[in-house]
Amino acid sequence: MSAACVSGCRLAAAWRVVAIVSLLLAPGTARPETDMAVWRLSGASGAMALDPMRSYAVLASEATVARPEWRRVVEILRAKYEADVVLYPAGHPEQALPGLRRLFPNYACFVEPPETCGRGFVLTLHRLTRRLDDDPYGDLLWGILTGYAADDAARIAALREPLIIRRGATSMGPDLLQRLDVGFATNENAPSDFWQKPAGTAGVAHRAVAPDAARALAQAFREIPVDVFYTSGHATERDWQIAYNLPGGAVTHERGALCAVSADKTRYPFESPNPKVYLPVGNCLIGHIDTHDCMATAWLHSGGVVQMIGYTAVTFYGYMGWGTGLLFEDGRLTLSEAFFLNNQSLLHQLARRFPHALQAQPGTEDYRSVDAFRQRHAVRARDELGLLWDRDAVAFYGDPAWAARYPVEDSAADVVLTRQGERWTLTATVRRDGVWEDPKWGGRPLAVLLPFRLRDIANVTCVPAGEALVTDRFALLPVAGRRKAGDHYTLTFTAW
Repeated sequence: MSAACVSGCRLAAAWRVVAIVSLLLAPGTARPETDMAVWRLSGASGAMALDPMRSYAVLASEATVARPEWRRVVEILRAKYEADVVLYPAGHPEQALPGLRRLFPNYACFVEPPETCGRGFVLTLHRLTRRLDDDPYGDLLWGILTGYAADDAARIAALREPLIIRRGATSMGPDLLQRLDVGFATNENAPSDFWQKPAGTAGVAHRAVAPDAARALAQAFREIPVDVFYTSGHATERDWQIAYNLPGGAVTHERGALCAVSADKTRYPFESPNPKVYLPVGNCLIGHIDTHDCMATAWLHSGGVVQMIGYTAVTFYGYMGWGTGLLFEDGRLTLSEAFFLNNQSLLHQLARRFPHALQAQPGTEDYRSVDAFRQRHAVRARDELGLLWDRDAVAFYGDPAWAARYPVEDSAADVVLTRQGERWTLTATVRRDGVWEDPKWGGRPLAVLLPFRLRDIANVTCVPAGEALVTDRFALLPVAGRRKAGDHYTLTFTAW
């Protein structure tokens, strides 16, 4: 087979490598040919809103593709999505920007071994993926594909079947189990609590465990193939404490293997190999891959995790963690869509309330201390501090185009996009009575991912009136307060 050469690394000529050749512009813009069209954006198919085929970039350093086991991961994704490959010098993913601008893909997956995936890498990717055009918002859905071993990343890359969330586990009590078919739960505030919901039952059974839930948790993970796991409370790169500020056991790791450890030091190793997503929404540092062997890589290796969000720093404000979980649980969005849109909602908050903060570029060392961060960036208001801290500090691990979602019948609103000529209308219809608000931050806009990129957006109006936003990738509707089933929100605009 003929080959191309990049910095001494031989690559199959079938790869379209942006670092070597100029490519046909493939910006993901798919304006319909007809003058009238309708898109229902809350369908139950489990498909992504954006088509990844031929609008997917696989990015890796030249050093990474020089290693055969990691080059294999790149090749799996390339073949899966008919993707383009963008290479950059080791340690400098920002140099992929020209290639990304030429492609403007719907998705970008950064394939790297764990030793290169630290906090600085995550900060850089957030900022890189906002620079494809001149607005301050994200331009594509992205993820980091890594693992304790390259085989972990290859396994994740090969997945095709979407995941519908029906079985789950949480550290925050039994409420989540009410909406699931099967699951189990611990209680951060009471180490002896353990709940389980068996298949075919409507109720949740509680039992007391001693000295804490470590053994029960490990056994449940071995026996019950859950689709989602939520945690909060104290965590580091080395462990997650099952109870919050109480002696209640922990989950730790060693050489890529997970182990629950009770307060009396008894160890309960476990594996949970079925595909699942992990949302440590309230945990500090568990998303920080500071070494090859850490909590994140252990979950990817022996915990069956194929997508995961996680803070690479401490968390005190929580917009990116809890907010991503909130959007995901609605059912309209996949996990990667929820992560992307929650970050855009955060950026919109900064743009409206603290526009000067959009230009701040905190470095990895700034995240070692909240007080130092505040002083270095002259932050005064708590919301400004929290939003800026969270903006770039949360990682998304996994293939961003692989779909994991809750059953869509749980969605709070039906969303329809229509087009007539250059006039577009986005309508959201509330499905049930209730209060539309974030329990921690009050009102939060309804975030909608558009099924293709738009251009030349203008003449935006919203009924009822509010601070709406339309970009080439997404729209935010100002839904807040008490709403009734059948209430409508309508956003109109012109675009090409």
